[in-house]
Amino acid sequence: MDYTVFFQKTLTDLGYDVVGIWNAFDPPHNHHHGWPLKLPDVKFGPRTLLVMHFQDFVTMQNDRVVELDQVAQHYGKHASQVLVTHMNPDLEKFYTGPVNLIEFSNHNYREIGRLRDRWSEWKHILDQPRTQAWQCLNGRMCDHRRRVANILCDWPNGTLSYGTAIPLDEWAYNTYRGTENDENFVRLGKIYGTCAVNIVTETLYDHAPGLFCEKTLFAMLAEQIPIVIGSQGLVASLQNRGFDMFDDLVDTSYDCLPNETRLTAALESNQDLIVGKIDLAPYRDRLRAQREFVLNDYIAMMELRFIRDCQQLNNSNL
Repeated sequence: MDYTVFFQKTLTDLGYDVVGIWNAFDPPHNHHHGWPLKLPDVKFGPRTLLVMHFQDFVTMQNDRVVELDQVAQHYGKHASQVLVTHMNPDLEKFYTGPVNLIEFSNHNYREIGRLRDRWSEWKHILDQPRTQAWQCLNGRMCDHRRRVANILCDWPNGTLSYGTAIPLDEWAYNTYRGTENDENFVRLGKIYGTCAVNIVTETLYDHAPGLFCEKTLFAMLAEQIPIVIGSQGLVASLQNRGFDMFDDLVDTSYDCLPNETRLTAALESNQDLIVGKIDLAPYRDRLRAQREFVLNDYIAMMELRFIRDCQQLNNSNL
């Protein structure tokens, strides 16, 4: 189901008069001022609810969420009749103002749905022998991915890419423009199917709150051990959402370290695992269970959590 239809129906069924802004951010993003926002004029009645979907990361300045402060300031006494839906795990830890928050990543919702529809095109990769110990694929070039690539470039038995600087032998990064994420996963199936560990360099690193996207989900769908390098606390956020981060195998203590040391610790503390010195046969059932959870259950869980959170919002307003 399209997330906009799902949002509208869920809230309308609770008796709200919904005004929906389903993509509230306009480009370009500004590091200091955040995203330009779509802020419609709304005639608020007693059951009016303005739903603004933040479809990308939020901006932190001076320990404040720039976009949420702008929404609260713009709508003033009606700010408590605004619901912001967003993709940032644990955003509520960074905001205590009047605007209501519910987490829902339309991005992940869409990507899982698309790959579930294409299951017949990529299920064969799960039967391939894991002849490579690890992979770390980096398209967009940025500082934390460059640092990871610099460390891994001499490590054996793996597949590494970094934009156009370290290209893949097939499907070089300059061929990606216009390619949807699900198509990219399918055409890179040979790599995902032959590598046992996936070092995931998430979109954000030194940015709080963080997020997770298709890079992490692809590792799980490919039945790989995920070592996720992202914003501080991201591994814990993933565990809290039901994902198996294999913390009996992966040293995840790096997750709480500061930006300066977290990245290096993630790699160095797991080096034996990454280069293939640990037998992963005992984890096969859990890897399959993880793939089945993401492919078959996680979308339904997202929907149920959204319905629950909307019901809680409604109860708080009675």
